[in-house]
Formats: sequence, C-alpha cells, structure tokens
Amino acid sequence: MRTLLLSVALFALVALAAGAREWDEALAELLAEPDAEARESLLTEVVEAAPDWRDVSSFLDTLAFPSVAATGTPDVRTTVCIDTVERPWVLVVPASYDAAHPTPLLVALHGGVGSTSLVDDPLEYANENTYKDMALDRGWITLLPLGQAGATWWDEVGMANIRNLVRTVKSEYNVDDDRVWMIGFSDGASAGFAHAMVAPSDYGAFVALNGHIGVGSLDGDLATYAPNIANTPVYATTTFDDGLYPSDRMRGTIDMAREAGGDILYREFPGEHDFDDIASDLPSIARFLERHPRDPFPSRIVWETASGEFGSCRWLAIDRVTPEDAAPWHTDHNTSLVDDRITVGFHPDWEFEGQGVLVDGLSDGESAARSMGLKAGDVIVAADATVIDSLGSLDTWKREIERGDPFSLTVLRDGGRVVLSGQFPEISNYLVFKREAPSAKVMASYSANVVDVTASRLGALCVFVHPDMVVLGQPLVIRVNGKTVHETIVEPDLEFLLRNFLTNRDRRLVYMAEVVIELD
Repeated sequence: MRTLLLSVALFALVALAAGAREWDEALAELLAEPDAEARESLLTEVVEAAPDWRDVSSFLDTLAFPSVAATGTPDVRTTVCIDTVERPWVLVVPASYDAAHPTPLLVALHGGVGSTSLVDDPLEYANENTYKDMALDRGWITLLPLGQAGATWWDEVGMANIRNLVRTVKSEYNVDDDRVWMIGFSDGASAGFAHAMVAPSDYGAFVALNGHIGVGSLDGDLATYAPNIANTPVYATTTFDDGLYPSDRMRGTIDMAREAGGDILYREFPGEHDFDDIASDLPSIARFLERHPRDPFPSRIVWETASGEFGSCRWLAIDRVTPEDAAPWHTDHNTSLVDDRITVGFHPDWEFEGQGVLVDGLSDGESAARSMGLKAGDVIVAADATVIDSLGSLDTWKREIERGDPFSLTVLRDGGRVVLSGQFPEISNYLVFKREAPSAKVMASYSANVVDVTASRLGALCVFVHPDMVVLGQPLVIRVNGKTVHETIVEPDLEFLLRNFLTNRDRRLVYMAEVVIELD
C-alpha cells in the first residue's frame, strides 16, 4: 500500500513538472494581458519562479514585435479614458516600419482643446495633419490623441490619455524609447511646455509652436516650474502679430524660463496665430528633434514640484514636500503679464458653416461671456452694430474694442433673437504660474556610485537604480545636503522591476530596484 502511495505521489510530481511552464512564457502572457486581475496572477507566477533579474531585463530589452503591413495611412481607433468616456485617436505607421528595428514616435497635439466637441472627422484631420507628413517623410510613427473640454492636455483625464496611448503604441510597435517627441501648435504648444515641466520622462524633446508657457498652470491648475525645463529641451516659436500670444508678450516668459535654467531654443516669425505662418520652419524642427534623443540616465537632474503626483523625472522622484522655509538658493522663477486681450470667453465651433459664429462652449473661469449669459448653442450674429457672419468679422470687431468697454451681442437662441449685454474687464496683471502650495526643489547628480542631492523642503525622495548608472555589488551612497542617508548594496527587486515596466513600457528604463529615503 505504501509503495502504491509513493508511486502515485511520484507520478503527480512528474505530471506537475511536465505541465509547468517556464517563467518567460508567463512573462510573455503577462505583457499581453489586458485584464488587471489576470495580470496580478501572472506577475505573481513570474516572481515566484524566481528568474534572475538580468534575464528578465534582457527579455524585456529584446522583445520581438509582430510584423505588420504598414501603409502610412491613418488608423482611427478608440480608447476608454479614465473618466469612462470613449474617445477616438489616430495612429499613423510609415510604410518603412520594420518590426525588427526601433522607430521614433511623434506625439502631435492639436489646438482648441477647450472645446466641448471632439474633432468631427478624425480621419480627415489626420490626412490633413502636417506633423504626420513630416513624420512620414522621416519614417517616424505619429500618434494623434484627440482632446476636448474635460479631457484637455493639462487635466487629469487628458494627460492620462496621452500617457496611456504612448504605452499602447509601445506595447504594439517597436518604438525607440529614446526618440519619443511631443509637438503642438497653440493649445498643443502650451501642453508641450506643461509636460516639459511636470512629466518629461517619456520624451527626448518638446516643440511648442505659438503657445503660452503658463496655460497648464492657469487653466489646468498644475504646479509648473521653469527650472524643470533644464531636463528636456524645448523648441519654441511665437509670431509678432499673434492675437493670443504675440512675440513681444511671450518673449519675457521665455527669458524668465531661460534664466531659471530652462533649455529653450526660441524663434520669432512675422505672422498671426496661424500655423501656416510658421509651417516653413518644420524642416528646422525635424532636424532639432533628430539631434535631441532622450538621455535616459542624465548625470544631473534639477526638479521642483509641489506634490508627489508630479515628483518624478527620469531616475529621481520627490515623494514628499515639507512646509518648512525654503533654502536661500531656492527662489521662485515667475513673472507677471499684462492681460489686455479682448476675449469674450467662449470656444467657437470651427466646423459651423452657417451665418454667424456658433458657440461650442464657454471658457473656464470668469469671463464676459459667463457674466452676460452666453450659452453653448447660441449663434452670434451681431456685436454692437457690427454684423457677425464669420469668425473673421468677429475678430475685426474685437480690434475696435478696448478693455473696460461695454458691449452687446445679438444671438440666435431657441428660434428667436436675444440681445445680451456685457462688459470687458479692465486691464489687469497676472502671474504666469499659480503658486498655491510650497514646493520642494532638488539638484541631484550621480558619479562613481554616489548620488549627491542638494535639496530644499524635501521630506522624502526615491532613487531608481539601473545597472547603466551604478556598479552593482558595491554600496550605493546617497547624500542629501552633505549628509549620508544611504550606504548599502542595492539588491534587485524583481516585482518592482516588472511593475515599473508594466506601468511605463520603457525598455530603456528597466530599473532593477528603487531606494526610498525618508528624511524626517
């Protein structure tokens, strides 16, 4: 009887061994699994198999991507954003794409993102997109997210959408992680500035064409800091007669950012707030991008943040800010601008083909439009005594008005004509960046297994460890303001490695561990 039981047990063990799979099979399934609960189970399976972290890192670095018959034509897809709303986006893969070779990725953001409506025809938008043409000429992949009010380029939903779409493309195509760039005009440009200051780790460079460096803060309530542009270069343009962001006004904000250490190549052109006025500069922009791949492991990082949500840049993260007084060297880089623009405060429907100007939605914040009772769906047909038959005639009327003047708008509403009375606000000054909470700032560098951090208001930090940065097997020394806060050998953490990769899908930044330091 005992012999029989032993035979059964032995048979079970052999059967189990025969049915067991290698860790790399489970990892391959993990990388393709869309369900969060199933991913947790697969991640546990890989970790419990205990492969050498170097083998896992090599597996991720040499991932094979399926061959695709790319044609260079736009592919319209949809995604469910974190607000549960399904929104379209467009991907353009050049015909030259080879799954065996990493390919640059251009993330192109449109303007007018404050409108409540999405682009009516994503395919037509993509076919006419000049950024896409520039990318195709150079064999780059183009990602075209689509935003709207409630999912702008600087709010939680819109920023998460961009981030998730970049990771979606990286999971399907062999993207060159160090050659991912962001470009945009108007609101798309303002987004480039904002992302350079709060979330640059994915990108090698940003291109901001006729944008405003402060929009992410003013409209998106992001805590943005000009010194952060030291980590990722920005190519910025303005035009002399831009009705929104003219050169003579924006020049001071660029000077401020440069004085703070921002890496900005800035150019001014004749023209208005019109992409066609700067389109001739695209060849220079393409060359700029090609000259600026990402440095995944910069030896020096300057980072400032008011919250842990935007505390991370490459291999360093500020996890907690303290409310103590700032260090003497920790000064705020900000500037004020004069607000003398004639802005009613609404988003027009750019696709409207009737007589007049259709109001698509109202701008955020206080405005003349809100105080006078303008509503989405109104069609503006007159401003004072001026007949409004298009956006052009509305712009002509605005050039005759001054701040502080009273005015009236005649609108078509519910089948009738309604006259609304309002007044433009007086000329005022405003800060480019909002300042509502204290910030921490660090200047960090690494060399010869020593990370030196000069810090102000820093309560906790995290250092992500990669074998290209340090010599493993030797103690990693971390000093904060001259005091040694860590001096031990960093052990690999397979679970952290996998979770970090699943979050970022970045094959160049496969960190093998993190060191978290609490300072108080």
